[in-house]
Amino acid sequence: MIQKILIAEDIDSINTGIISILKENFSFKIDYANSCDNALLKIKKSISENDPFDLLISDLSFKVDGNLKPEIKNGEELTIAAKRLQSDLKTIIYTIEDKPSLLKRLKDDIGVNSIVLKGLNSLSELKQSISTIESDENYFTTEVIHKIKNDSTTAINEYDICLLEMLSKGLTQQEISEKFKQDAIKPSSVSAIEKRIGELKSTLKANNSIHMVAIAKDMCII
Repeated sequence: MIQKILIAEDIDSINTGIISILKENFSFKIDYANSCDNALLKIKKSISENDPFDLLISDLSFKVDGNLKPEIKNGEELTIAAKRLQSDLKTIIYTIEDKPSLLKRLKDDIGVNSIVLKGLNSLSELKQSISTIESDENYFTTEVIHKIKNDSTTAINEYDICLLEMLSKGLTQQEISEKFKQDAIKPSSVSAIEKRIGELKSTLKANNSIHMVAIAKDMCII
């Protein structure tokens, strides 16, 4: 049973819309935070007071004050941190970001209960999402599922992500090979690394390694 909700969103007008739809359709206790760090503090406080939140609704992107360096930069990191503190916390990601690799990671790796993409009907979808989660079921719209199923990066695994991250740091294939051997990551030979880079270029439709890293960053793979 959902009784207490925390909204993490830094745009006041969106906060107002979410709160309005919640008050019209549910009788929850509602709190909100305009930063990820503040949201996590509220979650910690609620747990310490033995009055935890039942549901976290979070955006993914948050504006950063130039004078402050947040510990938690986005809703993905917030969701992971929140679940570490409270494993049974239900989570909804409410976002405009629709990159397939990101949606897939949120659903399959992080285990959010719902993803609602902001748009014309998003508040009604958010209402449906909450109602479904109250019934102990997850809720993913047809649009979200379609984007995930048509993700061209599904063939990219943890080895590939590690390889792309090394390339993004400017390491040569020889340096990557040595690093992989140190960390017992296989395959670690230069020839195997060169072959996999070629395959990744094809998968990501990249012209060269620099282009490939840029695409990977744009698609939130790394």
